[in-house]
Amino acid sequence: MHYVVQEYIERPLLIDKMKFDLRLYVLLLGVDPLRIFLFKDGLARLATTPYSKPTENNMNNMCMHLTNYAINKNSLGFMKNYTSVADFVGSKRSLKFVMRYLKKTRNADTALLMKEIKDLTVKAILSAQPHLSHQYRSYQADDYENSACFEILGFDIMLDDKCKPYLLEINHAPSFGTDSPLDEKIKGQVIFDTLNLLGLSQKRKKNYRNVNRMRVDLRRIMAKKTTIPQQMRDELRKEFDDLRN
Repeated sequence: MHYVVQEYIERPLLIDKMKFDLRLYVLLLGVDPLRIFLFKDGLARLATTPYSKPTENNMNNMCMHLTNYAINKNSLGFMKNYTSVADFVGSKRSLKFVMRYLKKTRNADTALLMKEIKDLTVKAILSAQPHLSHQYRSYQADDYENSACFEILGFDIMLDDKCKPYLLEINHAPSFGTDSPLDEKIKGQVIFDTLNLLGLSQKRKKNYRNVNRMRVDLRRIMAKKTTIPQQMRDELRKEFDDLRN
């Protein structure tokens, strides 16, 4: 059997006496060099049973110690969000609400906290960058733009009672299911912003196809060194570079 062992955060930060974690969305738009974007909002997912320190009697209470949505959504204590405007109630809250809450109730330096979260996400991806770059170049050797593919990652982060962030896990395929208006608002904006950053358009699609066709033709022509004058080969390469750029 396979196991994953994590250190238990002894003094987790609570909201309404509940443990919670943060689901943040990170767009990986390039791997060599890295191009990383952190979405400006996210979700706070609350447990559904008031928190108490782990004991032999309560260790099996998953809705107290675990913040997983898949577990807590079936709890009697789960509160659904019925409007995206009221992001301060329910078993899911917005990241923006959490920052307001921390600033109001704990006078926390939320700008510093977000900086620490950004550093955490960057360092986590940096640890995998050599492997990602190798895999990418193995499959996309001719991608000079470093943008043939992308991925939206789900970072799960928990805060302790001193507002220090801890990385719980990284989801390479986070759920974009929307069973509440708050889900739809935040996840929909993640997808919308991603498409904008990708710069998808019919013009770019057409240009990409032309570049690929010309790349094949250029290789074929370059192989015929004895029949194609050097000047013509240089002109073709310049035309290819102009089209690619």
